Amino acid sequence: MTEDVGAPDQLLIRCADAGATYLSWTWHRPPFTPNAKQLNPAHLAAALDLLDHALDPITGEKTPDAIRRALTAGGFGDRTIERRMAATLTSAVLPEALLKELRQHGRSGRQFVVRVTPSPQLARIPWELLLVDSDDLRLIEIASVRYDPPATVHAQRSVSAPRWSGARGLPALFAIDPRLPLRAADHGLSQTLGLEARRRFAARIELLADSGRARYAEDETFWPIGRDVTRNLLHRALTMVPRSRFFYFGHVSAARHEPGSASIHLSETMSSVWGMAAPLTRIAADGTPASPHPDDHRPFSALDLLLGTSQSQDPLAWRQFGADASALGHQLWPMPARVALIACEGGVDYRSAETFGLVMAIIDSGAELVTTTRWTLPSDEVFVEAPTDTGSPATPTTDLALAVDSAHETDNPVVEWAAWQRQQLERWRMTGALVHSPVVWASITHTFAPARSRTPDA
Repeated sequence: MTEDVGAPDQLLIRCADAGATYLSWTWHRPPFTPNAKQLNPAHLAAALDLLDHALDPITGEKTPDAIRRALTAGGFGDRTIERRMAATLTSAVLPEALLKELRQHGRSGRQFVVRVTPSPQLARIPWELLLVDSDDLRLIEIASVRYDPPATVHAQRSVSAPRWSGARGLPALFAIDPRLPLRAADHGLSQTLGLEARRRFAARIELLADSGRARYAEDETFWPIGRDVTRNLLHRALTMVPRSRFFYFGHVSAARHEPGSASIHLSETMSSVWGMAAPLTRIAADGTPASPHPDDHRPFSALDLLLGTSQSQDPLAWRQFGADASALGHQLWPMPARVALIACEGGVDYRSAETFGLVMAIIDSGAELVTTTRWTLPSDEVFVEAPTDTGSPATPTTDLALAVDSAHETDNPVVEWAAWQRQQLERWRMTGALVHSPVVWASITHTFAPARSRTPDA
């Protein structure tokens, strides 16, 4: 494997659930000594309960209410409570021997990379927030963190990822807050951006378009924000113009224990498009799903991205793309080197026993880096009454999205992102302001899957 030549020190952390949860770690340098530890089940369960309570709706609670609770009474709403939760997570997840090694490395002053392959149990752990010592030193302050996908993803991928060095000069593609069908609102899906956020996204994309770094097709620069985006338009945009990267901001949904159900939400109905995902039907008065309606919203799923139309006997499936019935996902939607999905828990892949979802499907279609979230993000609207230094409306989720976009323009986005997170951590420490809560900026994950080359056995 030829990745990361000349890179800083790397720590490989691998996790597995097998009755109990096990964590192994290896420094990627001679003598490459592996270490492993079974995590204490009771301590881990208590720590994960704290995290779940800080992130998930409780019985009878709607998601917006759960997010507001997280920012007022939950683990991410107060500096003292958040630090206590981070300490509990650290003691449950990081063995003392590993902590000792991290402290020693931290004292050296050399930045390093932590490469994690989480298990389903540990998929939402905010590794960046974990405490390295009792003085509130966090892991993000001495390292950058990224996810490694399972090795099978490399072995079986349909398209080898291009190197960023050969793609950086190509234009990016943006799909920002796609307009949703009316019936999507029945399932809690609505437009995500307010006026101030739209203005800021538009300014960013126009700046890129003026310099040739954003384009839809030969005669258009990008889709207007909040307008119709379909899988057919996405197919055309990804196949007509070579891309450096793709950036999506909108909704993602998934059933945790159904690999392939993870979906992004575009402007499509059951009658307008064939797809692998079932349409979202209304709920009848007796609580059961109503009969499908042509106007029901059809999500664009990970299975679509993987299988394309290859499983279909419906002529609509291939007519809509001008392709034949055997087209696979990577042929219909070839992914550029870098992809960002800034939406609700786009990285649900890692919470499933079978690691598959949007992230793995996008990697299979050619991406080297996929940046997304490990839990549901609060919308800017939640912070509408939060005070700010500038007097302008608080838009922390938009700030995060724009910071991801800026990082994806650089040669080393993971390191660039870590520097931004350190700034947010310092503001959180200094002010305790909700607009700087880790519930926003600690949500991001980077899955890095560069092309691998075989080397002869020694």
